[in-house]
Amino acid sequence: MATSASAAVTPITGLVPMIRVSDVERSAVFFRLLGFEIGNKVPRTGKPHWAWLYQPKAESWKRGANLMLVTGERPPKPDAYEALYYLYATDLVATREQLMAAGVRVSEISHPEYLPAGEFSTEDPDGHPLMIAQSAEDTP
Repeated sequence: MATSASAAVTPITGLVPMIRVSDVERSAVFFRLLGFEIGNKVPRTGKPHWAWLYQPKAESWKRGANLMLVTGERPPKPDAYEALYYLYATDLVATREQLMAAGVRVSEISHPEYLPAGEFSTEDPDGHPLMIAQSAEDTP
């Protein structure tokens, strides 16, 4: 697709990933370990099949990390690319220790050239890969 650098573009004001999970409530419990809370869910009572998660301690919930969870079946796509979710933490070591204390498997902290402050990997209950990195002056 060709685009013109001088073309006027309407700005995108946010990006909220929506990930397919097997159990919205179970996934919400996991993401609560990372500071997320349910901001909305459908249905509002009973077992939800969709939920919007946000960071209530963020300076602005609109600018903080947001995530949507949805249940549903989809056929496997063995050759499809899988998304990797990058999260940034204010205290990487404490975040890793908190996850380990809750029984979550995490990798060692590595310090790659592109992120010398460090990062580690883990998975949510459905196996979605997560990289958690140390927040710094030049990162979110």
